[in-house]
Amino acid sequence: MNKKGVVLGLVLLLVLLTLAGPVWGHTERTDGYYTLVDVEGRRIARTAHEVKKGDQYLTADNKLYRVEQVEENTARLRFVREVNLEAAIAPSLIDRLASAMARLLPGKEEYVQGENRPVAIYHTHSAESYVPTDGRASIREHGGIFKVGEALAQALRERGVNVIHEKTPHDPHDAMAYDRSRRTATDLLKEKPIALLDIHRDAVPADEYADEINNTAVTKAQLVVGRQNPNMKANEAFAYQIKSVVDKKYPGFIKGIFYADGKYNQDLAPRLLLVELGSHTNSREEAERGAAIFATAAKEVLTNPRASNSAVGAGATRSLLWIIGLAAVGLAIYFVVNGGFGKIRTGLGGGNEGTEGDSDRHGPKEE
Repeated sequence: MNKKGVVLGLVLLLVLLTLAGPVWGHTERTDGYYTLVDVEGRRIARTAHEVKKGDQYLTADNKLYRVEQVEENTARLRFVREVNLEAAIAPSLIDRLASAMARLLPGKEEYVQGENRPVAIYHTHSAESYVPTDGRASIREHGGIFKVGEALAQALRERGVNVIHEKTPHDPHDAMAYDRSRRTATDLLKEKPIALLDIHRDAVPADEYADEINNTAVTKAQLVVGRQNPNMKANEAFAYQIKSVVDKKYPGFIKGIFYADGKYNQDLAPRLLLVELGSHTNSREEAERGAAIFATAAKEVLTNPRASNSAVGAGATRSLLWIIGLAAVGLAIYFVVNGGFGKIRTGLGGGNEGTEGDSDRHGPKEE
């Protein structure tokens, strides 16, 4: 194979590996949890998710923090800014143009069209359970999390929503769980769901999620957005839309949005979200009531595809820019290998200007 063929092959391999790489599902701790604190040592949140530098956390009152340092069980955060959810999800001119472009892409139109499409629910960590009710934190293939997902599904059905609740187990609870659940998510997407929710529970002290609504004990919810996927901005917009609507009905019920270093299968669709309902230290009944509250409050966004048109557009734009960027890098590598940056200018039509190469080609030969 000649040199050009090798370079083009490497560029194609780079694109394919990036688009179809591992799920990068993110790991969780089994020996404790992280406490996220600001520069003054005030506790912002606690999570069993693996926390890394660069992760972000949006609090219940919409303050955005960035992880600057992780030391053993403590993650130190820097305040970034306050987020106006309404302004953040308002479609800009670029978003509207991108949304129009997204409708022209194969498979994208299904997320903004159609009537009575289902909300799909599944569980990557199918063993997750609630100790006060289930007796254990983990029950292989039959975790209490299924009953919490069913409470969410039933609350939506009672409000006229078409729901698919997939109960395929994906045990064990390890780093490959998201690779196994990816097959489930892909199959569910064939049903053209209006939204796809991966329901989990956390593993932190009970008071992190404990709440009371209408004099009834419930658990709060936390949303998780994967930072390592081309749909990140679309997933973020979807999370913002849900939080904005729920905040108006039950302020503080969504305790935050965690931006974690992973994909969580969210590269598959712009309206795919990970939702955590309570912790293993909360009772399952409280989590089931929390799931019903979430369904009631979020129904407006979950069942309205038009609510996320701008999100779909943003995700499509990000994907296109990502692919175009890879192609540009590949093109640069190709030209460098085949003659350096001078070759790039020649290849782009700049070869008529006077250069040493031009003199050699067109000047008189030496005797």
